[in-house]
Amino acid sequence: MATLESYRALRSHMIIASKLVGVEMWTAPGKVRPASCFIVFQILLYFVGSAYTIIKYRHDLFYVLKILMTVGTAAVLFVKFAVSLFGGEEFDQYGKDIERDLLKPYQAGTPEEVAVLARTGRFLWLLSKVWLVAISSTGVGFLLYPLLVYFVEGKLVPLFLYELPFLDWHYVELYFVNLVFQIQLYVFGAIGAVLSDFVIVMYSFYALAKADICIVHLHELRTMLNDGSKMADASDIAALKKKWQQCISDHRSSTRFLNNLEHLFGLTCLAQVVTGVFTVCISMLLVLLTDWYPVYLFLAATFIELSAFFVIGNLVEKKVDELYDAITSLSWYRLSLQQQKEYGFIVFRQQRPIGLTAFGFMPLNFESYMNVLKGLYQFFVLMLKSIQ
Repeated sequence: MATLESYRALRSHMIIASKLVGVEMWTAPGKVRPASCFIVFQILLYFVGSAYTIIKYRHDLFYVLKILMTVGTAAVLFVKFAVSLFGGEEFDQYGKDIERDLLKPYQAGTPEEVAVLARTGRFLWLLSKVWLVAISSTGVGFLLYPLLVYFVEGKLVPLFLYELPFLDWHYVELYFVNLVFQIQLYVFGAIGAVLSDFVIVMYSFYALAKADICIVHLHELRTMLNDGSKMADASDIAALKKKWQQCISDHRSSTRFLNNLEHLFGLTCLAQVVTGVFTVCISMLLVLLTDWYPVYLFLAATFIELSAFFVIGNLVEKKVDELYDAITSLSWYRLSLQQQKEYGFIVFRQQRPIGLTAFGFMPLNFESYMNVLKGLYQFFVLMLKSIQ
């Protein structure tokens, strides 16, 4: 169940991960730690190594493409790191809002309210386990790649193809130095990717849960209004007024939760879409031009991650539409004159765009996703015709 205790238990795992990658959003928000400096050093060293390798092998198109394939992932991880570090206080405040405005008031509420929280909690716990297994399995397969190549082809290959100046991995003694550095780079990168992506999912689904509870209360208000002929005494009128005030408060809180998603994750979504499309295009080129089999796994992982962002954005958009339908289905003419004025403000506010976007450049929904897929398909067909 999505009780306060289960939420804190889930968050405790993320706190450990945040300490490892130097973005302590919940324990030291906005503060630069030694781990933060270590991660920045690793990222900068990776970009220096990638640039050095691209310049060194600039006449080998396929090798350059293999280097560029992972640059997009590194770039989006750097953006996620910067957003999480410098916006740590806002991330922490959002988590406190979840506790104060969602979990504490409703974890012992009506059966409908508890059902919403229970559904959200079960999904997040299941997703965290599936996510952990998937990342661990992918990581093991990725880390075993050099070993597989050695036994099958009898040659040494690095985990990543970029090279570091003065550390030529073609020499055996320097190969293991590079390998150790690349393994810990991959481990910390995977932890950072899991942490940043799961925070987006968790905060988004709690925002959806807040909107669901608002919808539950609006449905209860609609039932009370439809039974308006029975509300002749003062107690019924007082109950209606109380429910109306609750709906107003819920709507205000729900829109705040949903708007804050865009504020917290808009830049991250933009970076994910841009680098995801770039990486998918590079990967498709490698699929067409080479028989380098690691590209298939990398292409699948990047495409799934890119698609997940559009799925989350579409869920938010659909929930906003559902909230609007619940508001407009009320028998507003049975409200008092003052309540009708307040109802007008709510309808007007609901017509303003709410939802996840790529930093305002495009909404994250299925329509935008289809446009992205169309562009990727056209790019693939163009490259295929060029090759033929």
